[in-house]
Amino acid sequence: MFHVKHQIIRSDFLESKGVTKLLSDYDEKFKEYADQLLWWNDKVNLVSRGVSRETVLNHVEHSLTISFSQLFQGAAQIIDAGSGGGLPGVPLGVAHPEKEILLNDIVSKKIMACKQIAYKMGLKNVSTKIGSIEAVEMTKDALVVSKHAFKINDLMRFLHDKEWKGVVLLKGNNEIEEELEGVDDPLKINVLSLESFQNSFYDGKALVEITKK
Repeated sequence: MFHVKHQIIRSDFLESKGVTKLLSDYDEKFKEYADQLLWWNDKVNLVSRGVSRETVLNHVEHSLTISFSQLFQGAAQIIDAGSGGGLPGVPLGVAHPEKEILLNDIVSKKIMACKQIAYKMGLKNVSTKIGSIEAVEMTKDALVVSKHAFKINDLMRFLHDKEWKGVVLLKGNNEIEEELEGVDDPLKINVLSLESFQNSFYDGKALVEITKK
């Protein structure tokens, strides 16, 4: 089996109440972000066409689950790879003003929109960079986060020659083993099921923490 070299641990995400509290604490800011995202989406196509404000706020809540990863809490540099319209980076930047967050995407018009959104919202801790994640300079304390933008094996290939502390991904619960095909460096992978939210939005979704073994 191709993933024998990797250690995969599965458990449940236990911080759904904490996420709900964060969502409530920054309610006005998150609504402002949703409005900004929807305004730009009509022009740049950041998320699906016709997406509702309620759905955007579901994606904000989903993004906030990363707040409760120990990898995130201990990270000195946070890079949102394949950020698109700023998910998960903008919600994390709102809820954690003490953290420096870089939004990165290869599509320049998306990063242009993200830059404007961060500026309008006064998020001084959020910066942007256009281009491949391969071109982003990282420290040994860097944490890469991403929401459904990469398969694990693709992202590991992009990060192969870089120093990084960890990777936290939001993705499907049943995609993990298949996406490890071709990954030679042994990894430790914690897969936290998000179905504890008891909301159909989270069916099949997981928070995936990756470190080097």
